[in-house]
Amino acid sequence: MDSKMVRVKLLVDPSVIKETLTRIGIGDKKNKILYPTCYLYPNMEDFYIVHFKELFLLTRKDGYNNLCEDDVERKNSILYCLEQWGLIEVVDEGSIEPHGKFVFVLPHKVKREWSIVHKFNQNSINFLTL
Repeated sequence: MDSKMVRVKLLVDPSVIKETLTRIGIGDKKNKILYPTCYLYPNMEDFYIVHFKELFLLTRKDGYNNLCEDDVERKNSILYCLEQWGLIEVVDEGSIEPHGKFVFVLPHKVKREWSIVHKFNQNSINFLTL
C-alpha cells in the first residue's frame, strides 16, 4: 500500500489539532490505553495529517512498509471527523469520505484517566522532511 500524506489547511491553532489527535485512535477500554493513529506533520508552510506508519516510511531506510488499506481508511475517517468538527479543511484534490472504519475518540474530560501510548516519537516529527 502506497503512502499518501494528506495536505490540510488548519482552521484552528495547531496545538488544538495536535491535542485532538492524541485522543483519536485505537482504544483498549479494559486497560484504558489509547494508541493514537494520526499526527499533524508540518513541512515548510504546509501541514499534513499522516498515519504513524507513514512517518515510519520517512524514517526507515530499509524500505519496510506495513501500511495497509485499513490504515489508510482509518486515517481518512479521522480526516473526515476533523473536517466535520471544523478543525481542518482538506486541501489535496479528492474528498475524504469515512470508510466506516471505527475510530475511538477519547473525551477530553476523561483523558487523565487513560494512558496514551504513542507508536511514533512525536518529537522526531520536527526533524523530518517530505
